[in-house]
Amino acid sequence: MQGNRTKLTLLHSNDIHGDFMPSEKDNFFSGGISLLSGYVSKVRAEEENVIYAVAGDLFMGSVVDKEYRGLSTIKLFNALQPDIFEVGNHEVDYGLSHLLFLEKCAAFPILCANLYIKELNRRLFMPYFDIERGGIRVRFIGVLTESVSEKISQEELIETEVGVRDVYKEIDKVFAATDWDRADITILLTHIGIEEDKKLAEFIKPEWGVDFIIGAHSHTFMEEPLVVNGITIAQAGVGSAQIGRFDIVFDSDERRIESFEWKLVAPVEEKEGVVPGSAVRTGDLIPIVKEGRKGRGIAELCKPDGLIDFYLGRMKGKTDSKYDQVLFTLDQEYEHGGFHRETQLIDLFSDIYNDAFNTDVFFLSTNIIRCKLLGKTVKRKDFELAYPYDNEVYIMKLKGDRLKEVFSHIYRKEAWFGTMIFFLFSGSMRVDYDKVEYEVRQVYHKGRPLEADREYRVGITSYAYKNCGIFLGLELEGRDRDIKVKQISAGDREVLEKYFESHEFLTLENEGRLNIIM
Repeated sequence: MQGNRTKLTLLHSNDIHGDFMPSEKDNFFSGGISLLSGYVSKVRAEEENVIYAVAGDLFMGSVVDKEYRGLSTIKLFNALQPDIFEVGNHEVDYGLSHLLFLEKCAAFPILCANLYIKELNRRLFMPYFDIERGGIRVRFIGVLTESVSEKISQEELIETEVGVRDVYKEIDKVFAATDWDRADITILLTHIGIEEDKKLAEFIKPEWGVDFIIGAHSHTFMEEPLVVNGITIAQAGVGSAQIGRFDIVFDSDERRIESFEWKLVAPVEEKEGVVPGSAVRTGDLIPIVKEGRKGRGIAELCKPDGLIDFYLGRMKGKTDSKYDQVLFTLDQEYEHGGFHRETQLIDLFSDIYNDAFNTDVFFLSTNIIRCKLLGKTVKRKDFELAYPYDNEVYIMKLKGDRLKEVFSHIYRKEAWFGTMIFFLFSGSMRVDYDKVEYEVRQVYHKGRPLEADREYRVGITSYAYKNCGIFLGLELEGRDRDIKVKQISAGDREVLEKYFESHEFLTLENEGRLNIIM
């Protein structure tokens, strides 16, 4: 860049979720961590000043990641060489203590300002980190969604020692401690979701000098960045098939950003009127592609990364032999297309739990299923991707009137919006629900209204049990301390697999058990 102006290229990814392998169709390879690395390497070779930031959730989403408990992912990203990383909520899926081990294996700095050891009042990770490129000092500040506390609460000992603090208070605290030491460019690297990013931008004080928010968690594809309170907000969808790119012109004399452009780098198919490399409508997006595809109109052609391909080949060889056998079959493909409604897969799995654990009703959260479609033939690897967790199982006995109150709490008005955890239930029950008034009208068990004084066996996983107050409205250490609760399984995966062995062919019944009255 001529004169006293310096160009800085800022690349950013988020919510990779173990999306390591490219997809292939007609010898056309797209996506995958190797091609993503190829694009990052290409930009680093073309541009003098490059920073690559990742806004969380590398883990959970592939059998490779799960088999190696995230260590494979750290190795792959060490090869990709990001400059900065913010912790996402799925980074704690293998346990917070395990994450601290993985941090020591990472060759890149890891941020999070609002995870604390309570008693010591000490952060687990660095709150911010400065990177200098071309004489420009760029400060990244990282924050994590407070919903991660629901996952941490399941860990013995850790749950009482570690807390997730309010994002706004921690941002305020970081700036109060660093006002004397302003950077040239300040970026919030967040894992809180696009709606919370907008609220955070409104909260930011002008004197803090925040320029950009690079976000994650909501998996938002953007045609163009948002501008809220003078702060630019960008996010790059989900997976490895695309990447966000800022090209920034910095005035070195005035020490300010003179101009910038942003685009979502996701090559487009050959279409009339579509300019290769431009930011395009979400429906037109296809992934970063392998160099050598015939034809024209591809925005970015990328060479695979040989080291990453070597690692992946070795890891995939191990997992393929272990996870390729058939577990069960379904009569059709079942969908799980949303988190705030009844879905076929949640119906199916809650019925399996209800049968396997002999309960009157079983509650499952919709976020426990990690795929959108499953079936007809389900191999072990499909099941691992769809259901990656191993949960303790609890039975509690609730009288009918209290059980109806639980349903009313689960389907209170707030549960239908935002990031609230949404629960569904087994087909042994049916609920008539007024969505105009947000009111449970009636609850039926095997076709008959709940009996107020009868005890019902209610099944839940540890995720719900250890967050009973939030999810079910039960105060087990307070007014509901007389409720009988018993742990009946130290892990559900073994029980489920034994169930599949004895029920090779599965079919869904009683769909539409949440009867919405408008």
